[in-house]
Amino acid sequence: MAVRHDVENLIRRGNIFYWRARVPMSFARCRPGSRLSLSLHCSDHKKAQAIGRKLNMLMAELKLKQKEPMSKQQLQKLCEHERDVMLLHLEDAAIAARRYGRPADIEELELDLENGWAYKLLAMFGIRQHLTLKEGCNGHRYLVANGVPTSHIPAIKSNYVELYDEANSRAFQDGIRMLMDQFGIAQHPLNHEKAMKAYFEGRAEALFEVDDRHPLADRGLSEFTGGSRPHHRPDAPQAVQTEVTPIAAEPTAPPAAAPPATVPAPQPPEPTKPPAIAMLDLRPTPHFDGTKRGDGPKERPTILVADFEAECQNLIDNMKDAWDASTARDARALVRMFKLVLEAEGVEHTGQITQYHIGELRKFFNIVPTRWGQSARMRTMSALELRAEGKKLQDQAEKEGSKALVGLSAATIRKHFGNLNHFLKHVRGHGFEISEWTFEGLRPKKPKLGSIRKQQHKPKPEEIVPIFSSPIYTGSLNDRRGRGKPGPHIFHDAAYFLPIMFTYLGARRSEFAGLALNDIAEDDNGLVIILRTNKLRRLKTEQSERVLPLPEELARLGFADYCAALTELGYEAVFPDLFSHKTMNDPGDRFYDVFFPIMKQSLGENMWGRAFHALRHGMADTLLQAGVPPLVIDDISGRLSEGSETSLRYTNPAGLPLMRDALSKYPIITAGIEPKPIKLLPWIEQRLPPPWAREAKNEARRRK
Repeated sequence: MAVRHDVENLIRRGNIFYWRARVPMSFARCRPGSRLSLSLHCSDHKKAQAIGRKLNMLMAELKLKQKEPMSKQQLQKLCEHERDVMLLHLEDAAIAARRYGRPADIEELELDLENGWAYKLLAMFGIRQHLTLKEGCNGHRYLVANGVPTSHIPAIKSNYVELYDEANSRAFQDGIRMLMDQFGIAQHPLNHEKAMKAYFEGRAEALFEVDDRHPLADRGLSEFTGGSRPHHRPDAPQAVQTEVTPIAAEPTAPPAAAPPATVPAPQPPEPTKPPAIAMLDLRPTPHFDGTKRGDGPKERPTILVADFEAECQNLIDNMKDAWDASTARDARALVRMFKLVLEAEGVEHTGQITQYHIGELRKFFNIVPTRWGQSARMRTMSALELRAEGKKLQDQAEKEGSKALVGLSAATIRKHFGNLNHFLKHVRGHGFEISEWTFEGLRPKKPKLGSIRKQQHKPKPEEIVPIFSSPIYTGSLNDRRGRGKPGPHIFHDAAYFLPIMFTYLGARRSEFAGLALNDIAEDDNGLVIILRTNKLRRLKTEQSERVLPLPEELARLGFADYCAALTELGYEAVFPDLFSHKTMNDPGDRFYDVFFPIMKQSLGENMWGRAFHALRHGMADTLLQAGVPPLVIDDISGRLSEGSETSLRYTNPAGLPLMRDALSKYPIITAGIEPKPIKLLPWIEQRLPPPWAREAKNEARRRK
């Protein structure tokens, strides 16, 4: 006989718990009055309670927020998935609590609760709001209001920062979208936020269920569990108390870290008298909360190395529009590497960083695997483990006679030192203690001006001609992987128009790949391209904003009709085939992935390095050799001319008539392309998601 439990919709049949709920009327494709019934596959009432509450919450959110009808079968599968994930995670948490052979240890219980509150913060505040967890922060107030001891907030913050970065990664977001696709749930923002919240809530609830996993832990040894004495942990942000005395005082200087072996094990209080520790001031000492090293008037605050990534985010927030997403990503990578080096050297806070550690970072640049940032496995390694991995790659490459993928290039190292300089100035500018530093003798020198001219190949017009004889322009097999194979179809998309635009106008890849339809305008002499920051992408520099005349060859090949067709379909981007609602991809990188193999196939052994950027150099060189003034070439290319004060202060950029005259000096090399009626890619014409979206993660890893 089924017995109802105190949790709504939870019943017990024999020794097994079941979850039974009525299907909301808003699910149009479900029969009115129908119910879901799921076996929870467990007999433990606490586990069943956790799973039941999770499923009830999921049902309530679906009822309130679901916009599109969901069938009973879809709902059944989604709930079963949530149940199975919850069970698996509870089992993993129980195993993890015994990883050191101390299932009764209060340390393991505290670790679970700290991690659980980090997940709870993500569920409560989402991933768009980055919490500092400093006093006055919304997250700090939320934790205190829910009874979380302040002595545990720094540890919760460390967990939160790691989870926040993971939740904002492309891999995590792809996983959420794939889960929604798996159950046929519509991809819209509310469903996406709902799926993330359910994930975080489930993790938090699993970690909060500590009674079964730590049944023997003495709850009286931790503030977290209602005890009066905080349990010592080597990584916990609290001072070591060697003697308990009934006084309340704060230390005037940071206590020296004692070796783990010398720290007395915490003992339960004597039952015959109240514990003296209850009379102490249990606020965290200033040194360990990452804001203050002592009470002396000459002491300066420091930042814990563990908090470097959160402080890097503060720097990125301060830079605002001055940094784009790629610059911010590079800064985070640099700070992670610096953190690894400092941790390997035993550095705990900024007051201990010396010039020696800057030198150790420079050595680390030489041995770190070049694909460290793209490998989930290597990102979890310590500095010593990465050094060993680099040595392994070097030995393997030497054995195979190939080039080892170890060590960063001189240009990348210069970039990282620039970001490090920004970070250290940010630390000092906010009043934190840090010693003087210099990059002299460490930063690679810039190449000499004479060698810069030889670094990039500048293809002549006749070298580029074979590209326009590829199947893209003569007829391809299909609209997918057959674009590079001969066939009857000519599709008009980024692969068709962008190579022509790059050849004649020499723009940067992202400038044209991220054009919006309202960036195409018309003057008295024809169509023009307005290069400006839009919803799809930013521009590199201020001088990148410019107006360019549309080459006559693009007009001949139907570019205006192409834009009109996209406008009629309701698109915003000129090249929608380069964008996906599933990923935050760079449209320029997507174009590279599509056209580079075709370009390589067309040019064969004559293929040059930095394929598309070389077209920019080739256009500038061709115009210069035809007698066009360098200042006009720079205005067309969106570069800042390093000329006289007259060219910079007293004159405006070249106007459209002058640009048209200059661009006419470039020979017509696309005359052999026969104009065809506009034919969009089938999935663009039908407004379907891009077929390559599921491959975005692997493509990004391969591209880098």
